[in-house]
Amino acid sequence: QAIADANPGSELSTRLDAFKRWYAQAGTPRVAARGQYDAEARRYTLTLSQRCEPSPGQPDKLPFVIPVAMGLMAADGTELAPERVLVLEAAEQSWHFDGIDQPPVHSLLRGLSAPVRLDDGLGDAGRLALLAHDTDAFNRWEAAQSLMLARLLDAVHNGAPPVLDGALAAALRRTLRDPSLDPAFKELVLTTPGETYIAEQLPAVDPQRIHTVREQWRRQLAEQLHADWAWAFEQHQVQAGYAPTSAQAGRRALANLALQMLCLNAVSQGDGVWPGRAYQRFKNASNMTDRL
Repeated sequence: QAIADANPGSELSTRLDAFKRWYAQAGTPRVAARGQYDAEARRYTLTLSQRCEPSPGQPDKLPFVIPVAMGLMAADGTELAPERVLVLEAAEQSWHFDGIDQPPVHSLLRGLSAPVRLDDGLGDAGRLALLAHDTDAFNRWEAAQSLMLARLLDAVHNGAPPVLDGALAAALRRTLRDPSLDPAFKELVLTTPGETYIAEQLPAVDPQRIHTVREQWRRQLAEQLHADWAWAFEQHQVQAGYAPTSAQAGRRALANLALQMLCLNAVSQGDGVWPGRAYQRFKNASNMTDRL
């Protein structure tokens, strides 16, 4: 209320009663996005819908006020429309974007503008474009996680090993080798979704199956990017004395993820070199992160 009073006429103040449903209604809203491009009219229509599952004492939920920070980009990363915030306040709403000369990829919830579960409606091509080019770091990370998660869930359902296809492997390799990206960000992007997170996406949980699939995926990631992991480990050593800085922490995080992958591949290949280097790193560690 105080924020609304201090900002009369703002998006919040004009929707305050509906916004307060975030405090009155239980559960996390689910937002689904669908886009349609009309080449002749040079128009892109984005439709967003929301729903929230029933909970005890609240069988029917009213729509939340959901701010969706978004942008439109081409497959090569060119921004096709200025970033803006859409306010989703009904069960379903549509917005039109004119003057769009090619099919766009929508980038939604930039900066995690709302704590919702998003079905972005994009296929692999769209998510690979976000991973490669999105100016929003959160959405680049989310794209990588979504791409990996989809393959992991397929494997859990189908009873077959997951497949790290060439397109995704190449995208992850480009991210790992990109000199413009922060090492801490790379470590987050390249980390496989956790078993608990995978389980949260399933109606019935088989912990052993989830563990098996995730380990199969990590072994493929370790094998296909072996040379890249070796590069990452060598290039991200902290040569200076220990300092609790974000720059050093990021380099340690990426180097240690690379070492995990290298050891994982070495064990499957019967190679003792990288496990030996890991033991040496443990003995030489000057901080708890490296020792762990």
